[in-house]
Amino acid sequence: MLMTLILENLSHAYGDQKTLKDLSLSVSAGEVVSLLGPSGCGKTTLLRLVAGLERLSAGRIELNGKVLADTETHPAPEKRPVGLVFQEHALFPNMTVAGNIEFGLKSQSPEEREGRRTHLLHMVGLQGLELRKPGTLSGGQQQRVALARALAPAPAVMLLDEPYASIDAMLRRELRESARLLLKDAGSASILVTHDPDEALEMSDRIAVMSEGRILQVGEPDAVINYPKGEAVAGLFGEAQQFTGRIEGDAFVCAHGVFALNGVSISHLKGQGAGLVVRPSGLSFLPDTDGGWRVRDVRFRSSGQVIFLSPADGSSTRLVRVDATSGELPEPGSLGRLELKNEHAFLFDASS
Repeated sequence: MLMTLILENLSHAYGDQKTLKDLSLSVSAGEVVSLLGPSGCGKTTLLRLVAGLERLSAGRIELNGKVLADTETHPAPEKRPVGLVFQEHALFPNMTVAGNIEFGLKSQSPEEREGRRTHLLHMVGLQGLELRKPGTLSGGQQQRVALARALAPAPAVMLLDEPYASIDAMLRRELRESARLLLKDAGSASILVTHDPDEALEMSDRIAVMSEGRILQVGEPDAVINYPKGEAVAGLFGEAQQFTGRIEGDAFVCAHGVFALNGVSISHLKGQGAGLVVRPSGLSFLPDTDGGWRVRDVRFRSSGQVIFLSPADGSSTRLVRVDATSGELPEPGSLGRLELKNEHAFLFDASS
């Protein structure tokens, strides 16, 4: 598959603060790649470099085998075949929906502009709103207009910077689903910036997990969520809980309690010191009157019921979450043991 957009050894700094450190990434035509990571890790800086809003200080950006930007080449943003969608929508308030969408189509004939606008309005589900002003639209509708406007010139590259962060949770999922299909149909090489793991999983063909200006792991969603290469990656998904401890016999022991390994492999560990990242679905609670864990509460969630536990001896107040299995639920105050499952529980060498 032709790699449309290639970012090669990008580095960037604001004064003495390095935001990108020798970062490389490729995005294919028709592919959606998410940059996932905490605020300040360099995600938005990378987008600004591709868009031309910042000048490259090191590295090179190629598009279809040709240099788009490097330390000597810096086309203005409007000269780049790049579409931008931001969290704030950035629509022209005094223009109609039609005017906003047609803004980047001035070189086309009126008939061509109208045809493209009609097609995009149908794609984003806003037929009949051509004459409305952005201020009369909901947040979700404004974001759809922003996406249609960015797609109107058929850019080779689409950049989306946390586009749904200000949208309510109920609407956000619907917008993600429709936006992904629009981006795939458009055939652009698309990069989505997000700090929301669920958004990255739902939107992406591949996810690039970032931290402190570097990419820790890049891969398809299944590989990143189920085969994380380190604690920082594993800790992003599925309400992960992180512990630092050591291996003692057939158990992981930490300041918060004992977790039976239950056959979980430790062959990759170099020593006894280890870090544990475990999701609620990666633990089993086994009732046992001699167990070291006490049930504190059982609560409902959309995915099922969750058991909250803490050490029976009161040595730690930290609560551990465990997905409840079907069957009889334990009563608050009852005792039991915790075992790790072979899925959704990850042990890492302490030295890593």
